[in-house]
Amino acid sequence: MNASRILYSVFLVSVLVLMGWKSAMADDMKNDVLRAGQFSMSESGGREYGSRQMSFDGEGKFYFAKGDTINSETQTGVGVFVLGLQNRNLDELKNVAQALCDKDIQAGGPETYDPPATFSVTCLEEGRLVTRTGSLRLIPEKFRKKVFDGPLRLAEQAWVEGRKLIKLDFTTLSAEHKNGHFIVSIRFMNSGDRRIKFKTPDQWPGSMVGGDLGVAPFSKIGKIDPRDDWGFALAGKKLINQDDFPDGAVLLNPGESKILKFDAIPDNKIAKGEYEFSGLAFMRIECEGDIWSQQTQVDFRPIKTRITIDRDYPSTPEERQQWEATHRAGMSSQPVKPGATFAEDGLYRPVRTSGGHRGLLLKPFKAGDVATTESVTMPMDSKYAGSTIDGPVQWVWEATAPTPVKQWSLDIIEDTAQFCKPGSDCPSNGRWIRRHPPGYP
Repeated sequence: MNASRILYSVFLVSVLVLMGWKSAMADDMKNDVLRAGQFSMSESGGREYGSRQMSFDGEGKFYFAKGDTINSETQTGVGVFVLGLQNRNLDELKNVAQALCDKDIQAGGPETYDPPATFSVTCLEEGRLVTRTGSLRLIPEKFRKKVFDGPLRLAEQAWVEGRKLIKLDFTTLSAEHKNGHFIVSIRFMNSGDRRIKFKTPDQWPGSMVGGDLGVAPFSKIGKIDPRDDWGFALAGKKLINQDDFPDGAVLLNPGESKILKFDAIPDNKIAKGEYEFSGLAFMRIECEGDIWSQQTQVDFRPIKTRITIDRDYPSTPEERQQWEATHRAGMSSQPVKPGATFAEDGLYRPVRTSGGHRGLLLKPFKAGDVATTESVTMPMDSKYAGSTIDGPVQWVWEATAPTPVKQWSLDIIEDTAQFCKPGSDCPSNGRWIRRHPPGYP
């Protein structure tokens, strides 16, 4: 996943029912004993996202589990919380259970299957305790306010005021430049009552299901507009302090935090300055005992922090070649088609829209330029001398455009020069083509 886009992906507030969440609350509730009026409500969002579940033990405790804060503007991390109830709140949840036991509670509809949303409730029927299950989506409109208003309000209260059975967060500590790379330090924190364990992110494949981790600037300090033009994708990257985790796992005891340091390269150019950093994590975690003994999928935003980047990237010819190689690979699948607008400055190579023949020469374009719809004639990048492309083309980003040393300057940063005079050293690596300018013998 491209780390520079992580802050602005639109996710549905979806959640997944997993045994981990249930185990966490069942363990605390001693759920082997049925009580009249106890209930739970869960929604599912598939394999990629975390879970949300609201439960009442039938006596005086309300539990809220949330494993998905990707789409939240105010909440970070994931966790399971317990809230003690009294008076009005207690009576309100008993009324919820009474409504869920009503014979008409499944008279609504229509049912949908993506994502699933279910409930279970223990009812007292003719002196016997009976567990009923059903779909939240089949609850009729006349019951919905009574069933949902109280639990949703208490869920927000539990997140803020409840005791933390489980709470996991992360934050970015620093991004320090060293030898053409960056050392990005991330702190994972456990502020709950239970131990948390997960694989080190260097083993993650960089996918929502298998595990992904990225950090990026939410905004530059002093600027109002959010940004999404660069970041650090950390899943699968080298873990510098791997010796601190010899079994390939991070184990966080209650109240403990641990720092992980990654060798990383940003996925786009960086202008030095102070930034407010955010990010994302998709991961599987487990806890001690019966709590999340099966790996549980969670996804969440980190606690934002201010990070200083003390130099531009790239700043040296070696860094520019490094960045260009990465950027070229990413842009290879995003050609600018005839009539389309160029999204960024650069040197672009023409490629025939039919046949895929590549032009030999590069042409500079600026962001906002529009690609021609007319035929292009140019020598072909071919072992056959004299071959040409002649027809409609699309343009593929190849290299940095000639860049002034400073704004309005006529002098060009040496290793971004497109042309090299006779007798001069080539300013950068690459394939250089001999050309005779007009008037040259």
